[in-house]
Amino acid sequence: MQDFYNLRLERSLANYDVSHRLVVSYDLDLPFGKGQPMLSGVTGVGGKIVSGWSLHGGSAFQTGTPLNLSTAVNNTNSFGGGSRPNSTGQSAKLTGAAQLRLNNWFDKSAFTLPAPFTFGNLARTLPDTRSPGIANYSFAVVKNTAITERAGLQFRTEIFNLFNRVQFGSPGLAQGNPQFGVISGQYNDPRLIQFALRLLF
Repeated sequence: MQDFYNLRLERSLANYDVSHRLVVSYDLDLPFGKGQPMLSGVTGVGGKIVSGWSLHGGSAFQTGTPLNLSTAVNNTNSFGGGSRPNSTGQSAKLTGAAQLRLNNWFDKSAFTLPAPFTFGNLARTLPDTRSPGIANYSFAVVKNTAITERAGLQFRTEIFNLFNRVQFGSPGLAQGNPQFGVISGQYNDPRLIQFALRLLF
C-alpha cells in the first residue's frame, strides 16, 4: 500500500490477473497393430512392435500479468508506505516482438518521479501493460506392450517446452533503477526430454 489513509488508491487488478488463457490437451491412439484398422494381422514380435503406440500433448497460452511499478527511493516519508511513480496520462504499452523490446518493455516516458513527500498517482497495477505471456507446448510418445494378460510394459518419451521457446521474466519495475523497463532474465526452463519405463500389473 502507498497511503494507509487512502485505501481507495489501492483498487486495481490483482497482480496475478490473467485476462486470457487457453489450454488444449489431446490423446491419440495410433491406428496400428492389434485391434486397430491397420496392421492388425501382424502377430508375434512384429505385432508387439507395431501395437500400442499413442501420442499425447498439451499446449498452454496466456497473457501476462499486470505490472506493479514502484520507485527506487521512497521519499514519501510515510509510515511503512511504498512509493509509486506519477502517470503522465498516456499508456505505457508498447507493441512488437518481445525479442525487440527487452531493453524497453514499456514506454518509460509515461512515468515521472513524484515530488518529495508526495504520493504518486499511478494505480497499484497497470491494466494494459503486462509481463510477457506464455506459449508452451508439451508432447509425449507412449508405447504400451502387453507381456501377459495381466502385466504390461509402458515406455514413455516426454518432451517439455517442445519448441524450446523462451518465456521472458518480468521487466525491472522500480523507476530510478538502471534496469527499469528492462527484461534481463528467463522465467521457464529450456527444452527437457525424459524417458520412463513402467511395469504395469
